[in-house]
Amino acid sequence: MPSSSGNDSYAQLISAPMTAPQRKALLKELQKPETISSLRRPEILMDFFTDSLDMGDLGLAVPALQGLFYLITTKNLDYPSFFVRLYALLDKDLLHSKYRSRVLRHLDVFLSPTNHLPAATIASFIKRLSRLCLFAPPSAIVAIVPFIYNLLKSHPTTTFMIHRQPHPPYTKFKHNLGNDPYDPTEPNPQLTNAIESSLWELETIQSHYHPTVASIARIISEQFTKQQYNLEDFLDHGYATLLESELKKKEKKPPVVEYKIPKKIFSGDDSDAEGEEFRANQLVDLWDFT
Repeated sequence: MPSSSGNDSYAQLISAPMTAPQRKALLKELQKPETISSLRRPEILMDFFTDSLDMGDLGLAVPALQGLFYLITTKNLDYPSFFVRLYALLDKDLLHSKYRSRVLRHLDVFLSPTNHLPAATIASFIKRLSRLCLFAPPSAIVAIVPFIYNLLKSHPTTTFMIHRQPHPPYTKFKHNLGNDPYDPTEPNPQLTNAIESSLWELETIQSHYHPTVASIARIISEQFTKQQYNLEDFLDHGYATLLESELKKKEKKPPVVEYKIPKKIFSGDDSDAEGEEFRANQLVDLWDFT
């Protein structure tokens, strides 16, 4: 680990040509707080982190954001686009990638109440995650819903998004959903109008085909009596663990089954010859032989 000559050593490393695996390994080292703290001039890492972000690789973007966040919060360095870049990471591909859990862990730190972010920004992250739930795999949804619950608990000014009643401009008629004021194409989380929207997406997934997803989505409709969920209990779920937990569940009551198996399609007395002829004619009428 470089000491007094740390700046020179890392300056040479970050300016030299490197492959993607080499950059990823270097980022893994440079994102560590102890490494950054050992440098006399940590600002030399800013360009390296931002260049890594621009490469569009989640494997590079996640440690780069972690390093940038440490520089911003501890070294008073300014990077106004930090939350814009963070917001851009939340796309449909993220929830299907192996970096999903890592990004959610970092988000938990980045969106902490101690960072004093505007309610409009927090609302945008909540809304973006809610929208992604509509297209996410079940293993991702069971992690995102508790994460959103924690955000709502930590930022009470956003909780009115849950039970906002439908009224103009959200709906024009009682039977029409109308237009959502949230703009998913706006890159700046401060300007998406998410704070004017609602979380109808979470109500939608309460009817999800997967029973575990439908069950956990209902926590948004219940009283917020639980303080916080432990995200580590949800982040590493996969299809195998979801199936295992479902198989281990004990039924509260026996499922409803057909107690009598019918022998015929049409009802009637089997001994009634006229009834037999009538049912035969009904069956013939179902077919068109012309």
